[in-house]
Amino acid sequence: MTHTTPPSPEEIAREWHARARRAGLARVMRAQQPPELGEAVTEETRRTLARLLKRAGQELPEGIGTVLEIGCGIGRLTPTLAAAARRVAALDMTPGMLESARTACADLDHVSLHLLRAQDLTLEDVDRLVGRPADVTVCVWVLMHLLDDAELAALFRTLSLATRHLLLIEYERAAVPVGRFSRLRPLSHFLDLLPGSRVLERHELDYGGDRSFAALVDTGLSGGAR
Repeated sequence: MTHTTPPSPEEIAREWHARARRAGLARVMRAQQPPELGEAVTEETRRTLARLLKRAGQELPEGIGTVLEIGCGIGRLTPTLAAAARRVAALDMTPGMLESARTACADLDHVSLHLLRAQDLTLEDVDRLVGRPADVTVCVWVLMHLLDDAELAALFRTLSLATRHLLLIEYERAAVPVGRFSRLRPLSHFLDLLPGSRVLERHELDYGGDRSFAALVDTGLSGGAR
């Protein structure tokens, strides 16, 4: 189904507030999926993240110092990032999601949580949260919800100056058509927004008929801020 009228920022905020009131993993995954599939997907995603973070650490002389997580949701993946880094700043736009993330990360002193939309992220925010450049910025099934191409491009202009590596997991094909709050894009679309970047490692993920890519990207920012 093609949605000709994109949702307004107010509609998007209401949608995510409503999702935050769901139970369990349905807050951040398709509500129609059986719980056991959501749990299996989450575990496999954690393993994939750990593998790509290990590769990122091998690319850095001192390992991974800082991670910026954009769209942490309920924090189901944040502890995996925290296990690989000395400092993690996790962002989300929905207060209800962050409340759950605080519970998930309650014992992790080197994790901080912040209310911030992806499209509002600035270089000053990165400086304040982790110090620029971040070693790795992580987006897992988040950018599909950033519907506006201009906002996505602006975010990537920020990231091109803010992070050494970008770890992306995004849908490329959905078995069940996505709704008006999601937009699927191939990895090539994101790479086009990062001139000079290169893919260090890529994996294909198939979850219940939904195909995603998992990619570790070197942004080309090997030293300090440009």
